[in-house]
Amino acid sequence: MNRIIASFLLVSALALPARAADGERWDARIVDASGSVAVHPADGSEEISAEDGMPLEQGDRVVTAAGAWAEIGFDGGSLIALRENSDFTLERTETDSSSFLLSLGALVAKIEKLGVRQMRVRTPTAVAAVRGTEFGVEVTVADQTHVGVYDEGSVEVRSESGGTEMLQPRQETSVSPGRPPLKAFALTRFLKHRKLMLRNRTRIKEVRKRWKTLAPEKRRELRHQVVERMRERRQEIRKKKADARQKTEMIRAQRLQEKQRSRDKMERRREQIRRKTGSP
Repeated sequence: MNRIIASFLLVSALALPARAADGERWDARIVDASGSVAVHPADGSEEISAEDGMPLEQGDRVVTAAGAWAEIGFDGGSLIALRENSDFTLERTETDSSSFLLSLGALVAKIEKLGVRQMRVRTPTAVAAVRGTEFGVEVTVADQTHVGVYDEGSVEVRSESGGTEMLQPRQETSVSPGRPPLKAFALTRFLKHRKLMLRNRTRIKEVRKRWKTLAPEKRRELRHQVVERMRERRQEIRKKKADARQKTEMIRAQRLQEKQRSRDKMERRREQIRRKTGSP
């Protein structure tokens, strides 16, 4: 009997899709972006300008410039809005235990209820464990971390140096390098992002309506198309720069020729004057 059960389990395991063995991953995509938003691929290849609908992979880094912003959707049910001057990495995208790194800047997120799944947002000084909620995270240039919860859910904030603090709705905390989180206090710093949080609630409904599940091969195809468009744009830019350099060099050469002709003409006139006056 034990042999039969063991054989059944072995056959069942072999029948599972390869992806299941590695864990299901979030279908993460850029759903909207404005301004200069760069995606640095996990494989270290050249950065790509973010495009609406662009699939994101584990290890990708999204960087927003001054005045820019980006929205990242996850399976059409969760949304992370990156503010300007932010640096965000999708460290681990398995749905059962995902992790993201905010090195600098700010984000405001609306995450669906995760159940037993785990999601963490890391910063240089803290880790925020999300449990399906509306929350925001900020990281300053001094590596100070701020975490706040809006109207629903909870977030556990743990300092890298030790100490934890549980945030309930309309609460926030701050974590300085080498210090534990401050005791939770009323939402203040994150009130400036409240309009964005309200917008996220509307946006997530729009995203759900438009979201279409993509097979892995379709994600790869879309990603490849974005990379190819970026490659073509780079070639056009390089060609324009090369043409501009060539034009500049031609103008410079023409000016040098004109100067030389002027010098030659002046020298001939001087020679004529010397001949007429008999000057040496």
